[in-house]
Amino acid sequence: MSTLIKNTKYENILILNLRKIGDTIMATAAAYLLKKAYPAAKVTMLVKPLTRAIVENNPVIDEVLLYDYSHKAKIAEIKQTAGLLKSRQFDLAVVIDGKPRSAILAYLAGITNRIGFENITLRNIYLRLFYTRIYDIDYDFAATQQVKNHEIFINRITKRNDTARMIMPEVPEADKRTIDELLAAFPAGKLKIALCIRSGIAYKDWPQDSFIETVQELSQKYDDAIFYTVGSNNDYTYAQEFIGKSGMNIKNFCGMTNLPQLGYLLQKTDFLLSVDTGTAHIAAAVNTKEVVVFAGTSHRHWAPYGDDVAVVYPDISCYPCKDKVRRKCIDYPCLQNVSVNQVIIACDKVLADMEGT
Repeated sequence: MSTLIKNTKYENILILNLRKIGDTIMATAAAYLLKKAYPAAKVTMLVKPLTRAIVENNPVIDEVLLYDYSHKAKIAEIKQTAGLLKSRQFDLAVVIDGKPRSAILAYLAGITNRIGFENITLRNIYLRLFYTRIYDIDYDFAATQQVKNHEIFINRITKRNDTARMIMPEVPEADKRTIDELLAAFPAGKLKIALCIRSGIAYKDWPQDSFIETVQELSQKYDDAIFYTVGSNNDYTYAQEFIGKSGMNIKNFCGMTNLPQLGYLLQKTDFLLSVDTGTAHIAAAVNTKEVVVFAGTSHRHWAPYGDDVAVVYPDISCYPCKDKVRRKCIDYPCLQNVSVNQVIIACDKVLADMEGT
């Protein structure tokens, strides 16, 4: 539907974002742009419980609502959440995640203005039932970095030309002290290199042996460097195995931080070497220099947003691949296609640029 929206001074805005950690960090750019355009408005974000730590205590988000999204959700649960949204009396719903479920929730909540950003085809024409306004995706969305996509979308709503920024939550002083104490164990003046070695998604995780060889070579080249792994509790055992195989003195910080603490740790870190995962987006949000290894998913669309990011990706005909193709893939040749030498060259360039500043 392309009905013109008469009210342009919104007071109570809902952003629907039912995606994972990296997506949510990028979605904070939408909240930033809306808050900049409507500084007096209350901005609420609906998120999955997994990502609440990114949006709570965030200076551009006034309230956080939780929805435990599931593909098999019961109709009663959907109606319950829609009822909660209706009770908040939002005057604008922005579906930033592109999910039909989010559009349906906004519709059932009776929100006056419900806006989406879609490429409408016969396959998804039903979405017109749920929106009051759809902005057409009239450019190569898949080849555009996701924060820039949010920027284009929100600027069309606000009729402005603002530049997007990702915003991390404020970190309590006690949490800062916790991280400072972790880092105090290292000698002063060392080059601090964080390693995010695992995403938990098979087609994103660069082979452990390749990662180990890379870190060993970096250690030889930069003898003033210290290394530590970062990640969740689920990554701890894998990191311990990695450290054991490497034969290096690498600290394992996996599971020792929550998401805001991780942001502060990365802010205190000189350089991050990472696979494609939420940690890389957190690093970009706090302006930490990084190299990110991609496979499967498109670096053009999903690379962390910022000037301090370098990416390494496969040179192979099937990259990037679509979900249907990826589900049939067994050995992920894209992961094998990224060489240690490629990653070392990228790291050397970033680290050399750091020395020159």
